[in-house]
Amino acid sequence: MLGSREAAEVAAHDCFVSLMTARGEFDPARASLRTYLYGVTRNIALNYLRRERGETMIEDVSEDLLVSAAEEPLVRLIAEERSNVVRRAVENLPVLQREALILFEYENLSLAEIAQIVEAETGTVKARLHRARSNLKRMLAPLIEHKTVAALTEK
Repeated sequence: MLGSREAAEVAAHDCFVSLMTARGEFDPARASLRTYLYGVTRNIALNYLRRERGETMIEDVSEDLLVSAAEEPLVRLIAEERSNVVRRAVENLPVLQREALILFEYENLSLAEIAQIVEAETGTVKARLHRARSNLKRMLAPLIEHKTVAALTEK
């Protein structure tokens, strides 16, 4: 969400400091500790983004997108380029859509958990996720079309 490992580390630190110093704020009857921590971290991240005027870049969306070192250099290069295209597409999503997508796809949270974290209705989160996926599909269409054409020509 914040665009750099350093900013994420600062946000995580601030989140745990908040937990340790905020007496009485965490209520296990309202939500799990995990949900509470996500919510606090989200608020810290949004405050940071507001200060930075929304100019963000996501570092590594997922290490799973990288190809193992045992593969040929050209294959690794192509995979890294595709990974960069996907990362840039995710970066270009509106903040609320990007947030829903990352929490759902990369953090594996349920719609209900995300709704609790972002303090929105489940339907709202579902709509944001749908719009994020639609926008990604549109932005990544050239990559998907190129991959499809390449696969068809290889057969």
